[in-house]
Amino acid sequence: MTEIASETGRDERTTTETRFGAARRFGPVLLGLAAAVPPLMMLREVLRSPQLHFYDYWWVLLDITHDDGSLRPWALFGFRNEHPFVLPSLLFWLSARFGHGLNQPLGLLIIAFGVGCVLLVRAMLPAHLNRWQRAGLVTATSTLVFNPHGIHNYVRSMSGASWILAMLLVLTALAAMQREHRFTAVGAGLLASISYGTSFAVWPALAVLARLRGERRRWVVAPVVIGVVVVAAWLVLRGPQGGGGSSPTDDPAQAMLAGLSMLGMIWTGTQPTAALLAGVAGIAVLALHARLDREQRRASAAWWALAVYAVGCAVMISGSRAAFGETAGLQSRYNSMTAALWIAVLVIVVAWPRRPGIRTAAVAGTVVATVALGAPMAQGVRDDAPNQQLLAVAARIGHPDAFADRFPAPDRLLPRLRALGHYPFSPEFTLGCGDGVEIGSRVNTATWRVPSLGSYREPRPDGRDVLLNVETDQVRGGARMLGGWAISGIERARCAAVLDAGGTVVGGGVIDLPRADAEAQTPGIEIGLGFQAVAPAGNTGPLRVAFRFPDGWWIRPLTENPQVAS
Repeated sequence: MTEIASETGRDERTTTETRFGAARRFGPVLLGLAAAVPPLMMLREVLRSPQLHFYDYWWVLLDITHDDGSLRPWALFGFRNEHPFVLPSLLFWLSARFGHGLNQPLGLLIIAFGVGCVLLVRAMLPAHLNRWQRAGLVTATSTLVFNPHGIHNYVRSMSGASWILAMLLVLTALAAMQREHRFTAVGAGLLASISYGTSFAVWPALAVLARLRGERRRWVVAPVVIGVVVVAAWLVLRGPQGGGGSSPTDDPAQAMLAGLSMLGMIWTGTQPTAALLAGVAGIAVLALHARLDREQRRASAAWWALAVYAVGCAVMISGSRAAFGETAGLQSRYNSMTAALWIAVLVIVVAWPRRPGIRTAAVAGTVVATVALGAPMAQGVRDDAPNQQLLAVAARIGHPDAFADRFPAPDRLLPRLRALGHYPFSPEFTLGCGDGVEIGSRVNTATWRVPSLGSYREPRPDGRDVLLNVETDQVRGGARMLGGWAISGIERARCAAVLDAGGTVVGGGVIDLPRADAEAQTPGIEIGLGFQAVAPAGNTGPLRVAFRFPDGWWIRPLTENPQVAS
């Protein structure tokens, strides 16, 4: 019996050792593979995003093209809100000329830039880290680069074309200097400097890196000199520039709030106070780890340089954006600079710890907390998507009058888009209705049903009605803007289109909009009953708005006397 028990014990120990051995072998691999999850989640967001480009893209397109849509090459070297914008402008032109001006493909390229950032950080990690530490830091880096706080940069690709590209080039410069490829580092720094103005912070970062690595004095001084020349050239060439909003503040406290909250924004949902405290905490953690011996300084130089870059960005942003209010530092597009600081903090804390016991907690806590806290920011960006989709319809029918804050100078911009075959004048544009219901098509509505009651309500035997409710019918310039909610039984509308009296599709809209008030009146049905639509205001004859439901089409006429916006 003793021998049997002994054999059993040995077998159990062998099994346990085998399991721990497998965990040691494959655990780091699995942890490293988790780094693929954040970019895949962001990929899903991009593929759900509108195809129409956003905001600054249109201003740049106006600047860099002639009336016929052809390129004005020298205009690529202009400025946007005082920022050098050469490489983003080039990307915008390539998107317009060869990509039908679609937002999503450019968003995919920005995701590739983000992946490049993660791979560069992985290549720069200290050699003495073990497999678990390397895998954890790579996954944390991926989480920070593709954090929900930064969804703006990917879903609105025109933003990431400057911010994420700039970060990629800055990391390339730091990685090159770390490996003593000094001219490559300078070249990458120059490319970063013509991508966005915040990238000017790469030059002091390169000088710090060279100094901590013990480089010769000329390679410490050279980045500073180049940076001074770059900034001087920028000051001379930019000329008088227009920028939205207030003038930069002269209140130091307001500037500190903006800068520090930018550095800590990933640690809050929407509260600038929490973000400020997190930014202070990040800098404090770095200060606690500042006492290093000569070899440690050399090995950690790239990460201190990355932190200098992040702080430099915060200083520039605080000086120019603080007057926009207490939440000025909490903009989604600033996530890349925040990520730069916290990547540096995590690498330093893990590789040269003052308290080794907190390393795992620091990495895991950063991953979990920052992702969860980014939910409000991400939802805010998602909630804006229907406005952009409606703008696409308005632009397609030639009347984006109600979207002056999103679509500038339509009399100049629309001809360019038509000449380029740019979305929404490209084959990719659709109302999503099926049945051949597209702008300009003529459809037979003989089988489409009209509610029988004057209120456009159709009672059903099961007690659940068809309701086609148009609450807003307003003329704004050349556009007729419609809004309301629609339901058939327990089903929301799957599509909305506007037709003239002859059955020609002259407009369309977006559906699945939250309408809590309507949903409260009709318990037990699907959410997302709201719709918005747009049609030409000058159309002769009565218009009709039609909705596609799972059980077919329902249609209702519109008043011939819509309200005129004041």
